[in-house]
Amino acid sequence: MEIVTVVIMLLIGVFGGFISGLVGIGGAIIIYPAILLLPPLFGAPAYSPYIASGLTSSQVFFSTLSGSLKARKKAEFSSQLIIYMGGGMIIGSMLGAFLANLFDTTFVNMTYIIIASLALILMFIKVESRSGEPAFNKPLLVIIGLLVGIISGIVGAGGAFIIIPILLVLFKLPMNTVVANSIVIAFISSIGAFTIKLIQGFVPFEDALFLIIGSILFAPLGLKLSKKIPNFIQKWIISILIIVAIIQLIF
Repeated sequence: MEIVTVVIMLLIGVFGGFISGLVGIGGAIIIYPAILLLPPLFGAPAYSPYIASGLTSSQVFFSTLSGSLKARKKAEFSSQLIIYMGGGMIIGSMLGAFLANLFDTTFVNMTYIIIASLALILMFIKVESRSGEPAFNKPLLVIIGLLVGIISGIVGAGGAFIIIPILLVLFKLPMNTVVANSIVIAFISSIGAFTIKLIQGFVPFEDALFLIIGSILFAPLGLKLSKKIPNFIQKWIISILIIVAIIQLIF
């Protein structure tokens, strides 16, 4: 394995892990296009979308695992939200990971762009957060989790970049509650996608190792810093990451 590839994978993992903790996402929104585009720019071998998807799933799994261990101790943690939406997502992500092999590269990338664009639109819809203890529509949580899981399984993402605007707009949850729970939901979802892609042989261990190391080390740091970041800044960070990812994949 070339040293330049090691450095690139490590830096991508560091950034992805930090972002996952900071705004409650798995990091796939930026990790997937970064894995596709950065190695060739520095003279390293390019990855196919299927391998990039597999590597992304490994990074998401370990970064969200690391962040979840911290997030579950927060007062905003909701076991009800985790169980119902997370349960739907783990089933959907496994199904999506199986379906991914049926589609070509263009379809996988277009799916990513379309879903990211929809998530971006939702981020700019202003709603008043509900006060007090939230009451959830359990069947709706499961259905949304299932659909988001299928999509996230196709591209190897945890789906948190979709979960966050849905929880903000549809369920009207405050940002601190969303961040505390979305990273745990993304971890649950990533279990299915990561397992399937590992079995399918789309996760090269040497390459994934350095992604994982960077993610595990920096996800807790991002989560700790998130307590000091205002809600509107967190929203803008997520929105900017989505825009960058869309531009990268289009051009």
